[in-house]
Amino acid sequence: MREGIGSIFLYNIIIVFIVVIFAFLFGIVSYYKGYKVNSRIVGIIEKYEGYNDLSKAEIKRTLQTLGYTIDTKWSCPNRGSNRPLEFNGTHRYCVYYNSNGNYYSYGVTTYIIFSLPVIGADLNLPVYTETSELYKF
Repeated sequence: MREGIGSIFLYNIIIVFIVVIFAFLFGIVSYYKGYKVNSRIVGIIEKYEGYNDLSKAEIKRTLQTLGYTIDTKWSCPNRGSNRPLEFNGTHRYCVYYNSNGNYYSYGVTTYIIFSLPVIGADLNLPVYTETSELYKF
């Protein structure tokens, strides 16, 4: 018995290690894309000082260039006492309006989507960010 570990067992360990590493890398790339979309939407809303027609048009252009997930059967959930201000029926993002005295802010939720076709399931992880406070004039 020269070898302590058989070659088949060693190959199985190597295959499992490679699968875990690629799953980890796929998760990092998906998280980066979801966070990037979220920060761009928040930046656009702050640039136009609200979720108005100008910001909606730029958000639509930005999402088309980034290649964010398109889903026509998507609807936004309520977030605590806040209902979605408006949800986009083609891309998976939601905008929430938060009012606090003389200031208001917007909350943006985008989703990291893991599609697992082998199991037939989709895993959606939300990424929520709020804009800085905007003053009511």
